[in-house]
Amino acid sequence: MTTGVAGTGCSVNTYCMSDSRAALLDAAAEEFARTGLHGTRVQAVVRRAGVNERMIYHHFGSKEGLYAAVIDEQRAGLAAAWAPVLDRATTLDPYAGMRAAFAGFYDILRARPRLLALMLHESLSGSGALSLPTADQLPAAIRHLYERGQSEGAFRADCPFEVAYATAMGALVALQVFAPPFAVDAGTPELRDRVVGQLLDGMTGPVPGR
Repeated sequence: MTTGVAGTGCSVNTYCMSDSRAALLDAAAEEFARTGLHGTRVQAVVRRAGVNERMIYHHFGSKEGLYAAVIDEQRAGLAAAWAPVLDRATTLDPYAGMRAAFAGFYDILRARPRLLALMLHESLSGSGALSLPTADQLPAAIRHLYERGQSEGAFRADCPFEVAYATAMGALVALQVFAPPFAVDAGTPELRDRVVGQLLDGMTGPVPGR
Protein backbone atom coordinates (compact mmCIF):
# COMPACT_ATOMS: atom_id res chain seq x y z
CA MET A 1 0.00 0.00 0.00
CA THR A 2 1.28 3.44 -0.84
CA THR A 3 1.94 5.65 2.15
CA GLY A 4 0.78 9.27 2.02
CA VAL A 5 2.86 12.26 3.03
CA ALA A 6 1.06 13.94 5.92
CA GLY A 7 -0.61 17.22 5.06
CA THR A 8 0.29 17.14 1.38
CA GLY A 9 -2.08 14.68 -0.25
CA CYS A 10 0.94 13.18 -2.04
CA SER A 11 2.37 9.69 -1.85
CA VAL A 12 5.94 8.92 -0.89
CA ASN A 13 6.50 7.38 -4.32
CA THR A 14 5.40 10.47 -6.26
CA TYR A 15 7.23 12.91 -3.94
CA CYS A 16 4.66 15.61 -4.68
CA MET A 17 5.65 16.10 -8.31
CA SER A 18 3.38 19.10 -8.72
CA ASP A 19 4.98 20.75 -5.69
CA SER A 20 8.48 20.21 -7.06
CA ARG A 21 7.42 21.66 -10.40
CA ALA A 22 5.96 24.76 -8.74
CA ALA A 23 9.07 25.17 -6.57
CA LEU A 24 11.32 24.97 -9.63
CA LEU A 25 9.26 27.51 -11.56
CA ASP A 26 9.38 29.95 -8.67
CA ALA A 27 13.10 29.49 -8.04
CA ALA A 28 13.94 29.63 -11.73
CA ALA A 29 11.93 32.81 -12.24
CA GLU A 30 14.05 34.48 -9.57
CA GLU A 31 17.35 33.19 -10.94
CA PHE A 32 16.55 33.88 -14.60
CA ALA A 33 15.39 37.38 -13.66
CA ARG A 34 18.74 37.96 -11.97
CA THR A 35 21.14 36.50 -14.51
CA GLY A 36 19.20 35.56 -17.64
CA LEU A 37 19.08 32.24 -19.44
CA HIS A 38 22.78 31.89 -20.21
CA GLY A 39 24.02 33.25 -16.88
CA THR A 40 21.84 31.03 -14.71
CA ARG A 41 23.25 27.78 -13.37
CA VAL A 42 21.04 24.74 -12.81
CA GLN A 43 22.66 24.24 -9.41
CA ALA A 44 21.53 27.70 -8.30
CA VAL A 45 17.94 26.93 -9.30
CA VAL A 46 17.73 23.57 -7.51
CA ARG A 47 19.45 24.97 -4.44
CA ARG A 48 16.88 27.76 -4.22
CA ALA A 49 14.01 25.36 -4.96
CA GLY A 50 15.22 22.74 -2.49
CA VAL A 51 14.68 19.84 -4.89
CA ASN A 52 16.86 17.29 -6.65
CA GLU A 53 18.45 18.40 -9.93
CA ARG A 54 16.87 15.49 -11.79
CA MET A 55 13.44 17.08 -11.27
CA ILE A 56 14.34 19.79 -13.80
CA TYR A 57 14.81 17.17 -16.47
CA HIS A 58 11.76 15.21 -15.34
CA HIS A 59 9.44 18.22 -15.59
CA PHE A 60 11.05 20.36 -18.27
CA GLY A 61 13.59 18.30 -20.18
CA SER A 62 16.39 20.86 -19.95
CA LYS A 63 17.36 24.24 -18.58
CA GLU A 64 16.04 25.79 -21.77
CA GLY A 65 12.75 23.97 -21.29
CA LEU A 66 12.53 25.31 -17.74
CA TYR A 67 13.25 28.81 -19.02
CA ALA A 68 10.49 28.57 -21.63
CA ALA A 69 8.06 27.32 -18.96
CA VAL A 70 8.96 30.26 -16.70
CA ILE A 71 8.35 32.71 -19.54
CA ASP A 72 4.99 31.09 -20.33
CA GLU A 73 3.90 31.16 -16.68
CA GLN A 74 4.91 34.78 -16.21
CA ARG A 75 3.13 35.88 -19.38
CA ALA A 76 0.02 33.91 -18.46
CA GLY A 77 -0.02 35.55 -15.05
CA LEU A 78 0.18 39.00 -16.60
CA ALA A 79 -2.61 38.21 -19.07
CA ALA A 80 -4.84 36.76 -16.34
CA ALA A 81 -4.37 39.84 -14.15
CA TRP A 82 -5.01 42.24 -17.05
CA ALA A 83 -8.14 40.45 -18.31
CA PRO A 84 -10.58 41.83 -15.69
CA VAL A 85 -9.10 45.31 -16.16
CA LEU A 86 -9.80 45.10 -19.89
CA ASP A 87 -13.30 43.74 -19.25
CA ARG A 88 -14.09 46.77 -17.12
CA ALA A 89 -12.40 49.15 -19.58
CA THR A 90 -14.71 48.04 -22.39
CA THR A 91 -17.73 49.23 -20.37
CA LEU A 92 -16.39 52.81 -20.32
CA ASP A 93 -16.29 55.44 -23.01
CA PRO A 94 -13.25 54.97 -25.29
CA TYR A 95 -10.99 57.63 -23.74
CA ALA A 96 -11.68 56.60 -20.14
CA GLY A 97 -11.49 52.93 -21.12
CA MET A 98 -8.08 53.28 -22.74
CA ARG A 99 -6.84 55.22 -19.72
CA ALA A 100 -8.03 52.43 -17.41
CA ALA A 101 -6.51 49.72 -19.62
CA PHE A 102 -3.08 51.36 -19.85
CA ALA A 103 -2.94 52.38 -16.18
CA GLY A 104 -3.92 48.85 -15.21
CA PHE A 105 -1.19 47.34 -17.39
CA TYR A 106 1.39 49.65 -15.82
CA ASP A 107 0.37 48.68 -12.29
CA ILE A 108 0.25 44.97 -13.08
CA LEU A 109 3.69 44.97 -14.70
CA ARG A 110 5.15 47.02 -11.86
CA ALA A 111 3.91 44.38 -9.42
CA ARG A 112 5.86 41.75 -11.42
CA PRO A 113 9.51 42.84 -11.37
CA ARG A 114 10.60 39.34 -12.31
CA LEU A 115 8.70 39.54 -15.58
CA LEU A 116 10.15 42.94 -16.39
CA ALA A 117 13.68 41.65 -15.76
CA LEU A 118 12.99 38.55 -17.84
CA MET A 119 11.76 40.73 -20.70
CA LEU A 120 14.98 42.75 -20.62
CA HIS A 121 17.22 39.68 -20.49
CA GLU A 122 15.25 38.07 -23.30
CA SER A 123 15.48 41.13 -25.52
CA LEU A 124 19.27 41.03 -25.14
CA SER A 125 19.76 37.28 -25.46
CA GLY A 126 17.42 36.80 -28.42
CA SER A 127 16.59 33.22 -27.47
CA GLY A 128 13.09 33.57 -28.91
CA ALA A 129 11.27 32.34 -25.80
CA LEU A 130 9.51 35.68 -25.39
CA SER A 131 8.37 36.24 -28.94
CA LEU A 132 6.36 39.35 -29.71
CA PRO A 133 2.68 38.80 -30.50
CA THR A 134 1.46 39.07 -34.06
CA ALA A 135 -1.26 41.56 -34.96
CA ASP A 136 -4.02 38.97 -34.60
CA GLN A 137 -2.78 38.04 -31.10
CA LEU A 138 -3.16 41.50 -29.61
CA PRO A 139 -5.92 41.85 -26.98
CA ALA A 140 -9.25 41.94 -28.78
CA ALA A 141 -10.89 43.94 -26.00
CA ILE A 142 -8.51 46.88 -26.30
CA ARG A 143 -8.58 46.71 -30.11
CA HIS A 144 -12.38 47.02 -30.10
CA LEU A 145 -12.21 49.87 -27.59
CA TYR A 146 -9.71 51.76 -29.73
CA GLU A 147 -11.62 51.19 -32.95
CA ARG A 148 -14.85 52.25 -31.26
CA GLY A 149 -13.08 55.44 -30.24
CA GLN A 150 -12.01 55.99 -33.83
CA SER A 151 -15.53 55.50 -35.15
CA GLU A 152 -16.92 57.90 -32.54
CA GLY A 153 -14.28 60.54 -33.26
CA ALA A 154 -12.56 60.18 -29.89
CA PHE A 155 -9.31 58.95 -31.44
CA ARG A 156 -7.60 60.05 -34.63
CA ALA A 157 -8.54 57.93 -37.62
CA ASP A 158 -5.14 57.91 -39.34
CA CYS A 159 -3.28 55.78 -36.76
CA PRO A 160 -3.84 52.00 -36.97
CA PHE A 161 -4.49 50.16 -33.73
CA GLU A 162 -1.27 48.14 -34.05
CA VAL A 163 0.85 51.32 -34.11
CA ALA A 164 -1.02 52.88 -31.19
CA TYR A 165 -0.78 49.67 -29.16
CA ALA A 166 2.93 49.13 -29.83
CA THR A 167 3.68 52.75 -28.92
CA ALA A 168 1.73 52.50 -25.68
CA MET A 169 3.24 49.17 -24.61
CA GLY A 170 6.74 50.35 -25.46
CA ALA A 171 6.31 53.49 -23.39
CA LEU A 172 4.74 51.74 -20.41
CA VAL A 173 7.42 49.03 -20.31
CA ALA A 174 10.28 51.50 -20.85
CA LEU A 175 8.92 53.75 -18.12
CA GLN A 176 9.51 50.98 -15.58
CA VAL A 177 13.16 50.75 -16.66
CA PHE A 178 14.24 54.32 -17.33
CA ALA A 179 12.14 56.45 -15.00
CA PRO A 180 13.57 55.40 -11.60
CA PRO A 181 17.06 56.91 -12.04
CA PHE A 182 15.87 60.43 -12.80
CA ALA A 183 12.17 60.81 -11.99
CA VAL A 184 11.46 62.14 -8.51
CA ASP A 185 8.04 60.51 -8.50
CA ALA A 186 9.10 57.26 -10.18
CA GLY A 187 6.70 54.46 -9.40
CA THR A 188 3.92 56.76 -8.24
CA PRO A 189 0.41 56.88 -9.71
CA GLU A 190 1.09 60.51 -10.64
CA LEU A 191 3.92 59.58 -13.01
CA ARG A 192 1.90 56.71 -14.45
CA ASP A 193 -1.08 58.99 -15.08
CA ARG A 194 1.05 61.66 -16.75
CA VAL A 195 2.56 59.13 -19.15
CA VAL A 196 -0.82 57.56 -19.93
CA GLY A 197 -2.22 61.04 -20.49
CA GLN A 198 0.52 61.81 -23.00
CA LEU A 199 -0.16 58.58 -24.82
CA LEU A 200 -3.87 59.32 -25.05
CA ASP A 201 -3.30 62.91 -26.14
CA GLY A 202 -1.26 61.52 -29.02
CA MET A 203 -4.20 59.36 -30.01
CA THR A 204 -6.62 62.26 -29.96
CA GLY A 205 -4.45 65.09 -31.23
CA PRO A 206 -4.81 66.74 -34.64
CA VAL A 207 -3.08 65.31 -37.69
CA PRO A 208 -0.04 67.53 -38.47
CA GLY A 209 -0.51 69.70 -41.55
CA ARG A 210 -4.31 69.52 -41.53
